[in-house]
Amino acid sequence: MTPERLSLDQKRTLYRDGFVVLRGFVDGHRVAQARRLVLEDLDRRHGARAEDRKARRPYPGLSPEVVGLFNDTGLREVIEAVLGPVDAARACQLATRLHAEPGDYVNESGYRDRDTPFLGWHGHLDGLWNGATRIHQHVGRAMTREETEAWNQEPSTNGCRKAFPDLGSNLTNFAALVAIALSDQTAEGSGNFGVLKGAHHHIERFFQDQREAGGPLGPDGPDWKRIDTDTPNGCGLRHYPEAVRAAFSKHAQRTPDGRLWPKPTLLRLAPGDAAIVLHAVPHGATRVTAQEPRLMAFFRVTPQARPEPNRTCYPDALCDIWREWPGMADVVAEERGTS
Repeated sequence: MTPERLSLDQKRTLYRDGFVVLRGFVDGHRVAQARRLVLEDLDRRHGARAEDRKARRPYPGLSPEVVGLFNDTGLREVIEAVLGPVDAARACQLATRLHAEPGDYVNESGYRDRDTPFLGWHGHLDGLWNGATRIHQHVGRAMTREETEAWNQEPSTNGCRKAFPDLGSNLTNFAALVAIALSDQTAEGSGNFGVLKGAHHHIERFFQDQREAGGPLGPDGPDWKRIDTDTPNGCGLRHYPEAVRAAFSKHAQRTPDGRLWPKPTLLRLAPGDAAIVLHAVPHGATRVTAQEPRLMAFFRVTPQARPEPNRTCYPDALCDIWREWPGMADVVAEERGTS
């Protein structure tokens, strides 16, 4: 029998850290069903036979077995106890990573994977434009004019636009990211989901400062240049503010060019463990050095109470990160000394 709400201690953890892990929340049978579908899809996409790779198959993230990880396990009820009513999940992002050695692939930060500390972690906020074409893979050579024009189109490869001028924001935002492990990630090097623990407090203050400075919120707004031209590929993307990066200098590493890389907290999740993560927490995957693929299911949740014009872009919730969490009001008041 799984709990239908977070305990007081779990709420305090969520407030303090920006995430909370629910151990063993999804039963093994459901995990095995979802895992089988993901692995079958992976075999088809990476199979040796061309006809297998080209075969049109339903995306497993739309299957009842996978969306049921959220809808039918009690996770939806746990979320509703803190967010209020939410819609049933209709789709799920299935994030798979395979074993890989440190390589020359240039990531969205503009650095080679092998040069990026902490198993290649370069955290991001969700809802940010990430370029309309593949990240520029050349170091030491700038993009040509044609490459730059193609890259700067909208939407980006993740479906995001650069700006929402009518709303004064340059990113979309949901309330909660719900992650469910479908593979063993209890050891470092298993593609662990990494989070910048506690960064949501800094992110909130940063967005408040941007609004006070006249906005817009997000990249290309005050004190947040979207493009970093000093990276090895000359066009790295800043997926969270430099001021927040600088706030996490303790335990950080620097690359030879002086770039600071905050150390993430790597979640050590067993199959069936779930994590609830605030949108305002920079996060990202890490490299898989083990042989087993890393399999994760992600659901992005927005409360039904959000104003309709702001379903995908809600600046007020960027500047007040607990605005949409009525079930957290007691803990927020307690922690902020406003009760």
